[in-house]
Amino acid sequence: METAAKLDLNGLKRDWIRAITGENLFRRTLRRVAQIELAGEQAQLRGVMILEHDPLHFAAAFFAALHTGVPVILANPKWRRVEWQEVEHLVNPAVIFGQSPISAAARALVQHPQPGAILIPTGGSSGGVKFAIHQWSTLVAACEGLSSFIGSAPINSCCVLPLYHVSGLMQLVRSFVTEGQIAFPEFKALQAGDFPVFAADSMCLSLVPTQLQRLMAQQRSADRLLTMRAIFVGGAAVPAAVEARARELKLPVVLSYGMTETAAMVTALPVDEFIAGNTNAGRPLSHALIKVVRDDGSVCPVGEAGHIRINARSMFKGYHGRARGVSKLGYLSDDEGYFDSLGRLHIVGRSDRLIVSGGEKIDPQEVERAIIESGEVDQVLVIGWPDSEWGQKLVAFYIPSVAQSHERKWAEELRADLANYKIPKQMIQVPTLPLDERGKVDRKAMQRLIAKSERKLEG
Repeated sequence: METAAKLDLNGLKRDWIRAITGENLFRRTLRRVAQIELAGEQAQLRGVMILEHDPLHFAAAFFAALHTGVPVILANPKWRRVEWQEVEHLVNPAVIFGQSPISAAARALVQHPQPGAILIPTGGSSGGVKFAIHQWSTLVAACEGLSSFIGSAPINSCCVLPLYHVSGLMQLVRSFVTEGQIAFPEFKALQAGDFPVFAADSMCLSLVPTQLQRLMAQQRSADRLLTMRAIFVGGAAVPAAVEARARELKLPVVLSYGMTETAAMVTALPVDEFIAGNTNAGRPLSHALIKVVRDDGSVCPVGEAGHIRINARSMFKGYHGRARGVSKLGYLSDDEGYFDSLGRLHIVGRSDRLIVSGGEKIDPQEVERAIIESGEVDQVLVIGWPDSEWGQKLVAFYIPSVAQSHERKWAEELRADLANYKIPKQMIQVPTLPLDERGKVDRKAMQRLIAKSERKLEG
């Protein structure tokens, strides 16, 4: 991995983050630089973890780490016991910005990141927490690809997504790299129609489908959405009813496709095509080459679905703690799709069990293990079920280990073990799991059980 050149902190001095002057941000960052330098070689070897809720604190720590060239490890403040146990085996930061349950003391047998690495957390089909390895150069390449699509003007962002997540982080990076501005309002403020003030048609908003649905439901916020330069929607499939309402309002929605591994979007659909009724992920951006391939690696013709393989200048270098990096052929995602005759990518589903709910990736096996460990459940099956608000909601079908299962008790234990977004929205006790004679998921049986459970909840 290449050695990172030091980031020039003078770029922070312009007034570009709302609620703080550039000079103040510069001074804050220098204080964090001093903290990192105090840790000396250990910081260079083991890296710096950023676990900050406050976006201003996050920004100062992030740019300080980039300037000093130490490995950067982003962490999710919502992690609980299970996630932190996994993280402790993966990284051993010498400096931690924020309150962490793991110690900064040196530990043996932990693989350290390479200099210049930026580790961004992501979920995955293999279970648990993974860190995608990026560099400043891959993040900048993603910004350049988006600028080629949206235009060369500075990108102003209204960020309501978490900065430890690639969707939030890239908004911070775009505003810095393109010399735009960024604001960090509370989402509740947007729902009330209180949006940051930027020049007309200059503000970009990145949302997961659930957030877009909620903003469109309020007239004041819906009116403000009309003034956006672009509303990037990703993280999960957009429900048809949400798309239809956005078209009805003629909102500048940009559907896209991307992931942590690609530093966010690698395809995008122009607003005019969305308004015209098209529902797809759009065409590859200038920094990305995407192919749809069969199991044998041959390229699928137009209209034939296959595995999505991505090459991009924004591509990650591999997962931290794993020997294999990205193949020279590109990154073979767990998504399946096809290209139409106009070169637009259509996503048709996933080849694994991974669930995407409210923009968060969830491995159902991890949730199943946590439920089994409660000691009150013999068998459990966690699935993602279509939901108009979340895209998918988690539903757990379980067989109790005792006649009277204390569901409330073990459900509370789950909240101590797993991040809140991994807690099933419905927990349905069953005499047998809804599987067919081949051991495959029986969708019709699930539908009946879920509908019956919802009627009970409503009653």
